Amino acid sequence: MSKKFPVLIFAVMLAAAACSPAGNISKRNPGILRDYVFSVEPRNNGSYIIWMRNDDVAAYCTTDRALGETAVEAINSRTGLVVMEYRNRETGDKESWGVNQGGCTVESSGGESTSTPIFKVLSIRIMSDE
Repeated sequence: MSKKFPVLIFAVMLAAAACSPAGNISKRNPGILRDYVFSVEPRNNGSYIIWMRNDDVAAYCTTDRALGETAVEAINSRTGLVVMEYRNRETGDKESWGVNQGGCTVESSGGESTSTPIFKVLSIRIMSDE
C-alpha cells in the first residue's frame, strides 16, 4: 500500500499539470468562437471592436484592416455567422496600445471597478447558416 500512494499522487499531479488553467487563452492555446457578429465599431485610430450576439461578457479587437473588413462583410452577409480565433492581448500587441497610439481601450461596463475584457482577433471566417 505504501508504493501505491506515491504513484497515485504522481498521477494526480500529472493530470493537473496537463490541464490548462481557465482563462489561459494564449498564442499556444487560442480560443475559437462560432457566433453571429452583432456589431463592428471601426475606430478612428484604425482598430475595430467586434461584438458578438451571444457573448455579453467580452469584446474582440483587431488592428488588422483585413480582419476588420471581414467582420463588416459578415454583418452585411445573409446570416452574420462566423468562426473566429482569438486570444488574450499581450504587452507587445498593437491591440494593447493606448487608443491614441492605434490600439484598443478597455470599455467600461458600469461601475468604476468593472470593465469588459477585450480579446485580440487572430482570424475570422464567414460561414453559411446551413
